[in-house]
Amino acid sequence: MRAATRLCLPLLTLALSLVAVPGDADARSTRRGPVQVEPPVHTGVHVSIEAPEGSGFTTVGHRGQTFVAGELGERYVVRIVNDAPTRVEVVVSVDGRDVISGKLGDFRKQRGYVVEPFGEVVIDGFRRSLSEVASFRFSGVGDSYTARRGTPQHAGVIGVAVFGERASAVTRPWAATDSARADKDTARRDVAPRTSPAPDRGAGSARSKSPRAQRELGTEFGEDRFSPVVEVPFTRRNASTPDQKLTVFYDSAAGLRARGVPIDPVFVDGWRGDPQPWPSADREGRFAPPPPPRRWE
Repeated sequence: MRAATRLCLPLLTLALSLVAVPGDADARSTRRGPVQVEPPVHTGVHVSIEAPEGSGFTTVGHRGQTFVAGELGERYVVRIVNDAPTRVEVVVSVDGRDVISGKLGDFRKQRGYVVEPFGEVVIDGFRRSLSEVASFRFSGVGDSYTARRGTPQHAGVIGVAVFGERASAVTRPWAATDSARADKDTARRDVAPRTSPAPDRGAGSARSKSPRAQRELGTEFGEDRFSPVVEVPFTRRNASTPDQKLTVFYDSAAGLRARGVPIDPVFVDGWRGDPQPWPSADREGRFAPPPPPRRWE
């Protein structure tokens, strides 16, 4: 499949399956000697959960994690900003579901979006085709896409795995054709049905009793929305090891409070007067202070 023309820059771009499971060509290459895995590097990628018009939901950091307070029925988008001078691929999951294939998230095998240097992408739904998505919309856990697919325990989390691009000098274009064709076919098979998502095998009814299913919010497979993309080649520096992983947890404000997340603002009184070096010593005199006034005075 030929790479799409670069005249389509306003469109989002999907990585072709140079990042998919290694095929026979890759298997042959591993027999030549051990594969050296490059160490992960910080990519300078940032993620935020926003309303469609760009306003943010209440977001707090707590014990090293990021939490967002969503609102039932509200549509949202995932904005990913790349502050690096090189392209990156971002594999995104919502409620444990890959946003492109709808399968359980596995960044080692799934494709992602390509973000240009110092650029950004706005992901607004589960991808149904190269031109449409099913909108992200906060819902009850039972109505979420992941619950309807049989995995309610994963509701309430958004993940982003970031992969840097391999230098062009070591890119193996001869291995791309078969992988790209296989990934294109997989993408067609993975498009989720609009009305009745089928549960995954092995999900089991016992999973619905997980404590995670008791959280208040998930993300539904919402209304269709025009969101065109093109496919472009992309080869990862490390095929299965992300250079950066980002996680955002979300729930209703009430749900976050119940989990001990300080979602409400804290108001602190300003300074009153000058600071005192010995507050207790100054307040506690050597002699008895007068009593408070009588109530009837």
